[in-house]
Amino acid sequence: MWLTNLRHRLVLIALLVIGSASSLWLNYRRTSTANRPGQPVNLGLDLKGGIHLGLELDQSVRVSADPARDIDLALVVLRKRIDEFGVAERVVQKVGTDRIVVELPGFNDPARAREIIQRTAFLEFRITDESGALERALPTMDRALSALGVRTGAARAAPRSAVDQLLRTDSVPADTPALLAELIEGSAAGGGLPGEYAVSAIDFPRVDSLLHRPEIRRLWPRGVDLKWSATEENGVRFLYALEERPIITGTSLVNATAQTDPLTNAAEVNFELDRPGGRKFGQETGRHVGDYLAIVLDGRVQGRPPVIQSRIDRQGRIQMAGRSLQEAQDLALVLRAGSLPTPLKIVEQYEIGPSLGEDSIRGGVMAGIVGTIAVILIVVGYYAASGALAIVALSLYTLFTFGTLALFGAALTLPGLAGFVLSIGMAVDANVLIFERIREELDLGKTPSLAVTEGFRHAMPAIIDSNLTTVLTGLFLFQFGTGPVQGFAVTLVVGILASMVTAVFVTRTLYQIWLSRKQDPSTLSVGKFRIFRGAAWNFLGFRRRAYAITGAILLVGLGLIATRGIRSGVDFAGGTLTQVETTSPIDLGRLRGALAERGLGNAEVQRFGSPNRFVVRAAVTEDLPAQKATVVAALEATAGPGQFTVARTEGVGPKVGEELRTKAVLAILLSFGAVLGYLAFRFEWRFGLAAVVATAHDILATLAFIAILDLEFTLVVVAALLTVVGYSLNDTIVIFDRVREDLR
Repeated sequence: MWLTNLRHRLVLIALLVIGSASSLWLNYRRTSTANRPGQPVNLGLDLKGGIHLGLELDQSVRVSADPARDIDLALVVLRKRIDEFGVAERVVQKVGTDRIVVELPGFNDPARAREIIQRTAFLEFRITDESGALERALPTMDRALSALGVRTGAARAAPRSAVDQLLRTDSVPADTPALLAELIEGSAAGGGLPGEYAVSAIDFPRVDSLLHRPEIRRLWPRGVDLKWSATEENGVRFLYALEERPIITGTSLVNATAQTDPLTNAAEVNFELDRPGGRKFGQETGRHVGDYLAIVLDGRVQGRPPVIQSRIDRQGRIQMAGRSLQEAQDLALVLRAGSLPTPLKIVEQYEIGPSLGEDSIRGGVMAGIVGTIAVILIVVGYYAASGALAIVALSLYTLFTFGTLALFGAALTLPGLAGFVLSIGMAVDANVLIFERIREELDLGKTPSLAVTEGFRHAMPAIIDSNLTTVLTGLFLFQFGTGPVQGFAVTLVVGILASMVTAVFVTRTLYQIWLSRKQDPSTLSVGKFRIFRGAAWNFLGFRRRAYAITGAILLVGLGLIATRGIRSGVDFAGGTLTQVETTSPIDLGRLRGALAERGLGNAEVQRFGSPNRFVVRAAVTEDLPAQKATVVAALEATAGPGQFTVARTEGVGPKVGEELRTKAVLAILLSFGAVLGYLAFRFEWRFGLAAVVATAHDILATLAFIAILDLEFTLVVVAALLTVVGYSLNDTIVIFDRVREDLR
């Protein structure tokens, strides 16, 4: 064969090395920016920091006539918006049929990201109503409220005009039945605009609630729509009566740019319409010269409506007095990207701070270094020169693994680092099988060259079977897992495939080089230290005691699971988890009290590592960002503003939590079925059944320990369970392979 020639084998290894190194270099160049160096391998959110959002259509706000079409349109709009963020390695993709996942590695402004992503960006231009229709309708609305027995409950009717603000000092008692006519004051008489009404910021929530009661909504003037201003001014929120039919919408928009007004230095957005839209806009504004034009974005009037002084064709501007240039740039961004067909709600969110990502990298690298050093010492100390060949192959395994991840653009996550360290164990395990087989052949008196050949031949079936069963469990984990767990599965599968190449091909090639250059071909260094030489241990004689011990563990653990269940993490139970670090220790009792005052009395607060670190777990809610904001407000009340850092936030809605539970169970059951089928094909069905029963025992024992220690059950624990499956099957298959060989 072509690969039996040593030179050909070296050429292939050289090509793999060059290809892997080139892949790492190209990924480094691709991810380099003017502000920071690139990365040979992409880092996941938990290592780099950033934001992960799961989004679905919010049909409680606007019912979608075609959800499948709207989710596809939303995907296009979001991609346009995210592309303008300038975030490297961003991810915007559809998951399933009704969810969009957005990942922004290295982006550390969650509030701004959510604002831009969720903003509907529905733009309208409307003429203000000058007929006074709302003022005439207010008495009718008040009579309807009186008939319903509704009292506004306003704490105070705030002065409206500048003269009132100077002269009026009286306040209305809280139990006074002040009605809409008293809370809404037309400002046109006081020098305001036609169709503009002033409401105290204190009364705004109550007035808005009353106006949108179904009984009152039906009494709105015909052909008139009521919209609030986007912001308040001097303690006043403006209500605008607008013509119901917009003269034009944002569908005609082709460009929008942010800048500052050279005269006032205020932020503004200049927009440009397409030709048909410009023609229609020009006709309508020409008919309404002298009237006031309200610019409505997402149901809020942007600034006070300007007067139309002349015909406006394709270009105009949106003034944003009191707003920053950054806000104007964000508005221009969403306007350019287009409006969402249906509003989006967040059903899943993960936010990782950059400092926590750096800590994770340090911890992961340290674990890798310690594990690698331990492997080198053990392998070289036990197998001598053959162990040194394995370490050379292991270094190439590392290069091939990371080169493959870079080639396919896969992100390395914290669980992925764990998968890499575990796959190192699998790579060494394959070499151990080979070395032990070579030792057996040497004990039979065979020459070193023949012993190497026979050792590889006899070890090959066990290596292939054990690695393929682990790959099967990794594939199911990738299919049914989420972000970080999928990273674990990808790294594990890639690492196992790379380990098969290095253990079977590279190590064999190194042996060929060594034997061809060896002056004394009659000896082979595979170590003289052998713990298990002539081992004849009666394992089965210990079985009754083993049954008793493991039975007691299972009885206690499964009893606890049956009576109190397993404590599910945020992944499965839903809710939010916030990891916090304060500048100085705080009283967790005070924090629990502050959370209870804000409606989170069932929140769980626990220390995490040090007196300054703790986690806050809150029960499931539909509004994940609002729940996080409540936790932050309680922290500010307890620790003080600026005295704490939110290192990590996880939020999972009830629907997502239920899906993840279902997927976790499917991942375990289907991986069992696949392994049973594979082992039945490779051996006999009785072997496969025995392996599955033994592995099920290992999983139940692990779950029992989790219940006894009252640990959280999360997706990462599911990954650990499937790793237990992989290693348990690996040991079982090595034994099965030897049994099959002896049966022959």
